[in-house]
Amino acid sequence: MTDRLDYIKSLYGASYRTYGDSPSSLLTPKGRNEIRFRAIDPFVIDAGTRVLDYGCGLGYLYKYLHMRGQQVDYTGYDIVPDFVQACAEKYPEASFKQIDALGEIAGEFDVVFASGVFNLRTHSDAADSKAYAFDRISALFAQAQKVLVCDFPSAFVDFEQSGAQHFSPGEIAEFCYRRLGRRFQVRHDLLPYEFTLIVWRDDAIKRPDNVFAVD
Repeated sequence: MTDRLDYIKSLYGASYRTYGDSPSSLLTPKGRNEIRFRAIDPFVIDAGTRVLDYGCGLGYLYKYLHMRGQQVDYTGYDIVPDFVQACAEKYPEASFKQIDALGEIAGEFDVVFASGVFNLRTHSDAADSKAYAFDRISALFAQAQKVLVCDFPSAFVDFEQSGAQHFSPGEIAEFCYRRLGRRFQVRHDLLPYEFTLIVWRDDAIKRPDNVFAVD
């Protein structure tokens, strides 16, 4: 693990020890998680949907789904031991696991969700940091049997905090087409300074109609 990744892990741990079970511990003091989570709504309708929440933090996605009555098969991964322990104590019926920032992502899931995971630079060099993000997203997509949902800080802002990592929708669309698939959606309508990528596993094309061959 790089020094920068170690720093990020310790930053979240220290924040949790200061703020406890609060959005502030996730470095998102204004919250707004329920707005971000709306992107997953269409994909968790069926009972038993297998959901991987990569970077689960304090389990707010699980709480959101539970309060909406969504009966999903939920697994949360995070690199911060305090987060994983807190989640396991709050929600013993769900599965929470600690993972190294460079560790293997195991298992198969219908829906893979990653929110806030790539908000901070993981390497001192910006290009290396984005390369890590793209490699990790590719690994997440490999575990998604139906869809990957991932959000990013937008480059369409007038201010960037030190250490933050912003992406343009264009570079994400290019990355998606080159490495994931051509059936995707970029949503810049949930929050003004963030956007969400949705990528479907099935991007088969029906010929000669030249449309996606979906049900």
